[in-house]
Amino acid sequence: MRITNNMIAKNLLSTVQRNLQMANKARLNIATTKKVRRPSDDPGGTFQIQQFKVLISRNDRYLKNITQIRGFTTNSEAALQGISDDLETAKSIAIQGGSGTASAEARQSLAKNIDQLIDNIIDQGNSRFKGRFIFGGTQTTGTKPFTRSGDVVTYNGNDADIKSTIGFDTQVTYNKSGNDVFAPTGGVDIFSELIALKQGLESNDTDAIQNAIDKLDGALTQVTSLSAEFGVIQNRLTLTEQLIETKNINLADFLSQIQDTDILEEIVNLQILENAMATTLRTMANVIQTSLVDFVS
Repeated sequence: MRITNNMIAKNLLSTVQRNLQMANKARLNIATTKKVRRPSDDPGGTFQIQQFKVLISRNDRYLKNITQIRGFTTNSEAALQGISDDLETAKSIAIQGGSGTASAEARQSLAKNIDQLIDNIIDQGNSRFKGRFIFGGTQTTGTKPFTRSGDVVTYNGNDADIKSTIGFDTQVTYNKSGNDVFAPTGGVDIFSELIALKQGLESNDTDAIQNAIDKLDGALTQVTSLSAEFGVIQNRLTLTEQLIETKNINLADFLSQIQDTDILEEIVNLQILENAMATTLRTMANVIQTSLVDFVS
């Protein structure tokens, strides 16, 4: 079969058109920085892209939950520290009031100080984070967890746990109820002991005052233990957050490899295509010129 100049020209034109399409795609890849813009560009890659985006979105939700939990537990720790400071003050007052040199009048004055500390501790027990009570169990809005009427302090919350998801199939409980803090089973009923101390000071009862000193030691240990538990939760959150952030970095890298344009590589490819088209067009010009000469001859 004889290969004519016309056949060569058609093949060269087809090559130019193919290279032009590839060059246009390369320019679009550079302009958009994306090499996969629709499913037809890479069906398999498109599926992977969607999967990676779902995983990243899920991890972002976990990170948001961790931020929320961290704020809640940080406020809880701060409230417990305030309670601990007030209990230390109450213990100092009890020691002062239990002294053999303290008069009945002095103890009456000290009782007023304890009364004020009880109110302070109630305020700490009613602490909020973003409008939510931190020691009310799952009853985080509405009635305050603690109310006082005379020498009676009432807990109005519940003992339910507040949980949140921080990983695939992983939840963390991040609250302590009012009873956990102030009247745990087998522990010290803090408000009852403070009121007993106040009444002992008011009635000049040294035995009651001395008894309160030991009870306040137990109360301090109780509160400190809870603070340590929040510290453990905080450490867990930090470790989990670091792991999730590392996963997201890796997922974003995989996503970029599939979806994003390698700009430098694409520029080189574009230059190669443009050079190839220029060479092909010159060849076509020579073929057409030769055909015209042959026709004239």
